[in-house]
Amino acid sequence: MSGTKKNEAPKEAPAEQPAESEQPAAPAEPSGPSQAQQATAAATAAVTAVRERLIAGEQFALGAAGGIVLVYLIWQFLLEYRIFAPGSFAVVLAVITVLTIWVHRWGHYDFGKAYRIILGAEGVSLALFALMNLLAWARGGGNASEDFLNLIGYLLYWAAGVAAFVGAWQVFRTREE
Repeated sequence: MSGTKKNEAPKEAPAEQPAESEQPAAPAEPSGPSQAQQATAAATAAVTAVRERLIAGEQFALGAAGGIVLVYLIWQFLLEYRIFAPGSFAVVLAVITVLTIWVHRWGHYDFGKAYRIILGAEGVSLALFALMNLLAWARGGGNASEDFLNLIGYLLYWAAGVAAFVGAWQVFRTREE
């Protein structure tokens, strides 16, 4: 005989469940905050730290110097428009301004009473570079034939130069006791 017992019924395959139960379960809800919420919280914490450590003039000068660097990176480097003069010393000075504020206010080095003068000189220099750029652009006839995106880059650079002067002037006028 073939190995099955006489009274034993053959085993049946388990009945298939209806198609409705085969649908996957809903994904589990994440237990923590989403990535967007985490990024927002990190950005808020960074802005709060900057506001706690810097006075208004420093915030203004820092934003303006950062704006000059961004204009350079976007317009001159990525879009290949010629906004800055050859050598781009204004961009180097903007980076030095950002580093000066960071080094002094985050306690890496104390410039003492000379900090006001250093930051004031950097802001005035950034404004002079922007003014020289504006005058060179005007002397060249303003290039009305250039496209609008290039003009936006120029306007942002000139505005950041003026803002750097205003912020640096506010810091220069501040007397720390």
